[in-house]
Amino acid sequence: MIRHDGIERLRHPDVGHLELIFQDLDLPLSGRAVHNLITYTAEPGAASEHRLELLASRAVT
Repeated sequence: MIRHDGIERLRHPDVGHLELIFQDLDLPLSGRAVHNLITYTAEPGAASEHRLELLASRAVT
C-alpha cells in the first residue's frame, strides 16, 4: 500500500474557497490492478469545515 497526502485548495461555486486535507491510498489487487481510495477532510473548526457542512446540508434538501 502506497500513501500520499497533502492539502488541496479548491473553489466551489456555491461556498467559495476550500482548503482540504487529502489522503490517497493505492490499494493493490491481484495481478496488476490498483484501486485508489482518496479521502478529503477539513481541519476541525476551520472555515472550510463550515463550508463543507453547508454543502452537505444543501445536498439533503
